[in-house]
Amino acid sequence: MPPAADAASGAYNLHAYLQQQIQRLQQEQPMVLKSVKTEDQPVETVETAKVDWEEELAMFQDLDLNKPTLQEYYTRTDSTLADGSISIHYDRRPDAEAPVQHLYLRLSPSRHLEQLQALVQDQNILFFTRRNLQLTADPANGNLSGYGVEGTQKLIFGDTLNYSVDTNL
Repeated sequence: MPPAADAASGAYNLHAYLQQQIQRLQQEQPMVLKSVKTEDQPVETVETAKVDWEEELAMFQDLDLNKPTLQEYYTRTDSTLADGSISIHYDRRPDAEAPVQHLYLRLSPSRHLEQLQALVQDQNILFFTRRNLQLTADPANGNLSGYGVEGTQKLIFGDTLNYSVDTNL
């Protein structure tokens, strides 16, 4: 299990956590129930053990804000909750140009990742995307138990696409 925090900065090591989970999941190949919904289409649900975990969790790799070049773009607020869990909030500074608007991490009292929530938004003259990402893990050991994304995509000359993906292990 990777260390929960970098001793120098006190920051949660999200990259190390995700790499450890990818390695574990590729070895275990658990059964996964994945549901996808787009616009007015019915929900499509599939159950499979054939998952490319590196690709599947790539969207969460982009949320690692511990890179020195990104730290100036965010304010960080830590608090200890009544049950001993730690909540870490990163909020993008108003003048910063970075796609991650907000990141919330909740660590169990034993410092295992319990929950992650993030809002990612990107925009240029051709497109706009907005994604709400969430990830849940077993508080006892930090093992990934589910994740999902709700998003909107809009191309300048195209329709808006709203979608959601929910995955449970």
